[in-house]
Amino acid sequence: MKKLAASLIGLVVVLTGISLAPQFLIDQNHLRERVTAVFQAQTGLELKMGETSFQLLPWPSFQATNVMLTRPGCSPFVVARSVHADMSLFALLNREVSFQDFTVDGAGVIVHRAREGQCSTWLPVLTQSQGEAASPPIAVAGRVHPRWKVSFGALHLKNATLSWQDDVPAGEVPFTGRIQITRLELDGMRSASPWVDMSGQSEHTVFTARGRIGPLARLLSAKAEQKGPWPFSLGMTLGSGPQQDHATLDGAMSDAHRLQGLAFTLEGHWASLKGLHRFFPQFLPVEIEQLDGTLRLHAVDVPHKVDAGLDKGADVALTDALLHVPERLRPDVIHLHLGHVLAPTGLQLRDVQLDADNGQAPLIVQSKAIWGRYAWRLNGEVQSLQQAVAAGLPDESAPVMVKMEVQGQDKTLASLFNQNEAEKSDAAQEHVSFALQGQMGRKGSMLDVSGQAGLLQLPDWGVFSGLLLHDMHLKGQLALGAIGEAGLPAVTARDVVLESQEIGGTATMTLPAPLGAAGLTGQIHLTHLDGTRFHYAPVMEFAGSAAEPSVPTLSLGAALKTVEPPAAAPSTESRSAGDRYVGAQYAGSHDREVEANPPGDNALGAAFTNVPGHDGPLARWLGAMAVQPVDVDFTADHLQTEAIEYQGLHLHLLGREGHVVLSVLGGAVQTVPLSGEIVLDGSAAPLRMGMKADPLILPARWVQLALNQPVTVEGPIQLVGALGTEGAHPSDLLQAIEGQMGLSVVDGRIYREVLAPLAGPAARLLKLGDGTMGLRCAAGVVQFDHGQAHFGDMALEVKHLSVLGQGSMALADQSYTLQLMPHVSVIGADFSTPLLLEGKGGSVHIGTAGKDGVPALPPLDTAKFGDDACAYAVQQARAGRQGLPLPEREQDHGGGAGGILRALGLGGH
Repeated sequence: MKKLAASLIGLVVVLTGISLAPQFLIDQNHLRERVTAVFQAQTGLELKMGETSFQLLPWPSFQATNVMLTRPGCSPFVVARSVHADMSLFALLNREVSFQDFTVDGAGVIVHRAREGQCSTWLPVLTQSQGEAASPPIAVAGRVHPRWKVSFGALHLKNATLSWQDDVPAGEVPFTGRIQITRLELDGMRSASPWVDMSGQSEHTVFTARGRIGPLARLLSAKAEQKGPWPFSLGMTLGSGPQQDHATLDGAMSDAHRLQGLAFTLEGHWASLKGLHRFFPQFLPVEIEQLDGTLRLHAVDVPHKVDAGLDKGADVALTDALLHVPERLRPDVIHLHLGHVLAPTGLQLRDVQLDADNGQAPLIVQSKAIWGRYAWRLNGEVQSLQQAVAAGLPDESAPVMVKMEVQGQDKTLASLFNQNEAEKSDAAQEHVSFALQGQMGRKGSMLDVSGQAGLLQLPDWGVFSGLLLHDMHLKGQLALGAIGEAGLPAVTARDVVLESQEIGGTATMTLPAPLGAAGLTGQIHLTHLDGTRFHYAPVMEFAGSAAEPSVPTLSLGAALKTVEPPAAAPSTESRSAGDRYVGAQYAGSHDREVEANPPGDNALGAAFTNVPGHDGPLARWLGAMAVQPVDVDFTADHLQTEAIEYQGLHLHLLGREGHVVLSVLGGAVQTVPLSGEIVLDGSAAPLRMGMKADPLILPARWVQLALNQPVTVEGPIQLVGALGTEGAHPSDLLQAIEGQMGLSVVDGRIYREVLAPLAGPAARLLKLGDGTMGLRCAAGVVQFDHGQAHFGDMALEVKHLSVLGQGSMALADQSYTLQLMPHVSVIGADFSTPLLLEGKGGSVHIGTAGKDGVPALPPLDTAKFGDDACAYAVQQARAGRQGLPLPEREQDHGGGAGGILRALGLGGH
């Protein structure tokens, strides 16, 4: 027993000695140098370690802390808290460091592709030429040692962080991402089919990947022999619980390191791609839900080129080759179903089905589209899957035949009046169908378009938003140019024929890209346009219909309105685009200096930069006039508005190099010929604007809305005269107006609320009430001179109330003074009292001349108006031009209760 005990004690001592001997007999610094030298010789990377230890029992093992891996001269791209590896004893005897289990805990891995390339981890570990030549012995501390080999049997990664950043794409935000790897098991690394088992999370989304891949040597080594297919089969999950997404990836490669000969099948189900969007936000601009199906793809083999800025002598890295895989992929089979796709523009696609059995088979597309209040059913077919892919490639020129049918989802008109937000997707449409057929490609496209609808509600297109068309028929052609780096090309609509109850005609137009920009050209001919038939969906608001003015401008109705609106803003910030109808050749001379635009600025766009209500699109559109031409010729055989019927109307809009002219070349209202033009010259600072009417007849509502005024008068307003101005800013343009303009409305309507203050003390005799009443005339002449607007020869007549007047307005502060002479005739009795209206902004003070502290002014010359003030005022406003006939004056009412009531304004029109 003593001998046995002694033997055991001796064995323990020997084993303990053997175990502890390496700690004391082996120089740890020398060991670190040997290991780092071997590692750098094999990988080309620097390995740095903190504390290290080496032991022989129970088997050889190596442990290190604070391990860093870096490219020479660069910051570390791998940092690990601890590394532990078990090694093979017999392999050490053959100068091979064979790690049976290599365990890394708390690692941080950074994959970074830098523009300069020197410190980019996107580069290969060793180039192919370097790998073949990397056989010389290793020199450490002046001594030459034979070359050692390093191999791995299994890799265990715990609590790691993987982050990536790509800085190479010029002018773009770097592509970055980060995931947490909870566990990665890579077993059988020296075998023909290593096993991969990984789990981790990105933010709060967990994921797993399990499966087998081909030999790692063929994947990681550029000099490994690529013989036979390199297979891979992986199963992936994303999320947890019943909503877990899953997919399988099966395929093979002929050259694993360069990712050549790649072909694979991807199938699975994804409840939502929001989790995947966290990984690759740049690659998924749309939100996709309920995606399932099968994709079979192959990669086109092309010679790899090292990216610009990287080492031109380096072989293509595996990570670099992986980056180019998406652009090389071509689909062979598609069977996909997308439950819901939401684009940033608000377009929604539901139940999208994509099917193609092979590359030569047609690609069938089916979907339901929802955009705001509108819903359609889409059915499309592309000639073949292979041609569809080729047509979208930059280096391919062959177009592909396509067909698309769009059918509207019929809705009831009752749903149109539903203001519930949840029901706003219900648009008024009945039997809507459109068809597109033709060729599409990057080099150009030509599509035949046809459509019809019993009832169609137009989408949100400016003033046409929500417009209803009945019995609509449409046909024409769409031609698209080559798609360039800027995106979609301009669209040409050729031989478009549109017919409906509301509008009909033909058009050939070139629409700029993006839509809405300057550069529109074409011809439009309308056979009929009946504005009285136009009806809009109640959910839409007509632009400007409810606008209240903040500053009275040049509207007679605004000057007479007594209701005080909110406090006025400065005139430089409250003018609308519509009250700037002025230009160069009609501008009078004046001594006012204007501020010039900075060099390089476009005068046309700069003057409208801060116009309220039009500070965005209008400024951009006018600014683009300097570089993009606009040439639109418009004719209309019959055009009916709410108050006017035009015949043979001919308009021409021409814009070139900052000079815009809208000309009225022909047309008539009844027997009155129309002529005039509006000019904007922004080719140089200051901006010049002008208007000439000889005459022009427009709906009074349009003019008041264009001047940002409340609608007080309705009917046809006739303009005769010329105005001009120049300036760098809206305030300059307003104060610099020169010229004269006559305005007259005959046989119109006027809102009763305007009439009460005009009658003065006799207003109590008129029970006006609400609504409108017949207007025989409203006319006057406005003279603009050195910042002042002088109103003369003003007359208004309705029933037995007539008003004569004159006055002036200071354009700088919008203060005005109006001298009025109302005349009320009731049952043979006449009442007349001179009035003086003074105001500024929205405030109005009404007084009787010579009373209430109002100073007496020179009396208004009423004698020149004669017996019929309307006839005189209209004649002066028209300056001898032909005009619409003036209605006859109403005769005095006879006796009786009915006559008295009508005289008081309680009956008749």
